Amino acid sequence: MKVLAITGSMKVESRTKKATEIVIQACKEAAGDEITIEHLHLATFPLPLFDGRSDISTYPENVHTLLKKVEEADGLILASPEYHGSLTGALKNALDFVGGRSMEGKIVAILATLGGAVATNTVNTLNQICRNLHAFPLPLNPSVPRSYEAYNADGSLKDEKIHERLEALGQLLVRELKKDIAYKVSL
Repeated sequence: MKVLAITGSMKVESRTKKATEIVIQACKEAAGDEITIEHLHLATFPLPLFDGRSDISTYPENVHTLLKKVEEADGLILASPEYHGSLTGALKNALDFVGGRSMEGKIVAILATLGGAVATNTVNTLNQICRNLHAFPLPLNPSVPRSYEAYNADGSLKDEKIHERLEALGQLLVRELKKDIAYKVSL
C-alpha cells in the first residue's frame, strides 16, 4: 500500500511537518513492510500557481511528479497550518492541480496546526475539497492547537493526548487501507 503525505506549510522547519511525521510514523508502525510513504513538504517542493491552462504538459516537472504520486497513492495524508481561518494557499494550489479522477476512491487523513485553539475551518475545508475530488476523508481530524508552544526542544509534542490523536489518525488510515472495500466508482 502506498501513501502520499502532503504538508502545506511553507516553512522548512515547520510545526505542521513535525505533526505530519507523527502520523507517518504511526502508519509505518501499524503497517510495517506493507506500506510505502512519501512525504512532499511544499516548502521544499515548489509548484507554480495553478492557472487552469488547457495544455498541462507546459507545467514544470514538479507538477507532473505531484500528479503521478497522487495517482499512484492508495491513500493520502493532507496537513496544513491554519492561516486566517483556512488552509494555506500553497496546499490549496497543489490540490487545484489534482483532478477528481486522480483522487477518486482514495482515503485521506487530514490534520492541522494553528496558533489558536481549534482548526475547525481548515479541517472542514479540506474535508470538503476531498469530497469534491471524490475521495473519502477520514472522520478523525486532529489539530495541534497553539503549535508555537506545543513542542518540546527535541521536537516531540508536550501534550500526550494530542500525540495520541495524531497516532490514532495514522492507525486509522492504515486500518481503512487494509479493508477489502472498493471505494472507487466510475465517474
